[in-house]
Amino acid sequence: MSVKKKYRVLLAVLAAAVLLCGGGVVYYHGEWWFPALYAMRRLEAPDLNELTLDGARLWTLEELVAQENVTLSNNLLLVNASHPLPEGYTPELIEYNGAKMHPLMRDPYVAMRDDIQARTGVRIYVASDYRTPEEQQEILNSSEEGIAAPLGCSEHEAGLALDVYAPYHAGINVLRSRAGRLLPRVCADYGYIIRYPFGKEEITGISYEPWHVRYVGVPHAEIMTDAGLTMEEYVEALTPGTWYQSGKYQIARLSADALRLPVDFTHCDISPDNTGYYIVTVEL
Repeated sequence: MSVKKKYRVLLAVLAAAVLLCGGGVVYYHGEWWFPALYAMRRLEAPDLNELTLDGARLWTLEELVAQENVTLSNNLLLVNASHPLPEGYTPELIEYNGAKMHPLMRDPYVAMRDDIQARTGVRIYVASDYRTPEEQQEILNSSEEGIAAPLGCSEHEAGLALDVYAPYHAGINVLRSRAGRLLPRVCADYGYIIRYPFGKEEITGISYEPWHVRYVGVPHAEIMTDAGLTMEEYVEALTPGTWYQSGKYQIARLSADALRLPVDFTHCDISPDNTGYYIVTVEL
């Protein structure tokens, strides 16, 4: 082999090695590319088809809550700087592996965690769960301005959010893990959303947090995720008094004195939205 040919082969090998190593470095740093790539995914129109409710009756909240197939939850409670937690709010909590969360969150979280581990070989863990007002104040005192939610405006205080991490990868670096990159693609299947998505900072008032998941329940998580809606946008999209069909679910945002629901249903979840209405989710 001539010297020139050996030189060209050596250059080709070096170039391939540089490209391979460079590609590996970029792939490892998922925080560099994943947010923009995920934000560019194909979005769908919100799965909300207006419907006329036949055979409805007017209920009082007390009558509904007394039904065995009705759940009163806070799944769709909007919590942000403009909508702080209601005065006297007391979260309903259970403890799982040391983490405190709303009872309806536990089983979906466990199923989501196990699914992610089965598909990636990596397990996610809870880094932060429910916070008392005192704990939230401590975080505020130790954080830069605009990083932490104001007192009374954190979903952690509501007991409805979890910060998760993968081994050796916490915070934004969770995107360096296959588990962290799979999380936003599957969490909606289990009723969770990435509460503070990339590119929506002006709406949520919070920087992108791919590690912060919020439980809103099915089908709301799927509708929001598929349509790329924040919780603020989703609540606003539900016109008060209008009923919508989404698969086997019927959804409405109703005032307390106008809880007109179907007479028969399999299950109904009622959640205040913290804007003066209740979001009613009827499973047919």
